[in-house]
Amino acid sequence: MENKKPAIESIRQERGRLRTVHEMLKEALAVSPRDETFIPFYIAIGDYMEASMGRLHIQDINMLERLASKIDMNDPENEEIIAEVYRRLDGNQEHLKRYSACKQALESEGAAAVTDYEDASLAYVDYIHNRMGHHAPSTDLARKAFTEEDWVAFANIDEAYFAKERALYDSVLQTRPEGVPLGQAAEQYVAD
Repeated sequence: MENKKPAIESIRQERGRLRTVHEMLKEALAVSPRDETFIPFYIAIGDYMEASMGRLHIQDINMLERLASKIDMNDPENEEIIAEVYRRLDGNQEHLKRYSACKQALESEGAAAVTDYEDASLAYVDYIHNRMGHHAPSTDLARKAFTEEDWVAFANIDEAYFAKERALYDSVLQTRPEGVPLGQAAEQYVAD
């Protein structure tokens, strides 16, 4: 069960599954030719991304607020570290908003909306891989400042959410077109 693990491990695994979905989307966008059979997969990925990226945003805002309360925010370096993560999160919200609108159009318009969805997906995956990954300065501060109690508060270990997340993840796997590779990180999660 998720709640038997240390909270930080739960967060790592949750974000690891999210990374596997990004990888599958990136791999799908590299497949040629793509056709209408990709639409259910794209929608399943969109459903997963909306839930997971929304949760990630809330977790990260909570982490930043608690981190700012535990470090010297009069130190310009610390202030910039926190500000950089907020900028990344703001950019993520903008990309997620565009991506979600394209996913909704795909649900209602079908094939006519595929190009816009794929363009928004490419931009979003690029942003995630280049801006939302590991941020060493804030991670280092968090490792020094946070206790297990802090990580438990951020992780919000919620079995109802995890059941929903697993169902969304399974939907991604079940709708994945045959020619779309899992990607390295996904192979372990599928094996598990």
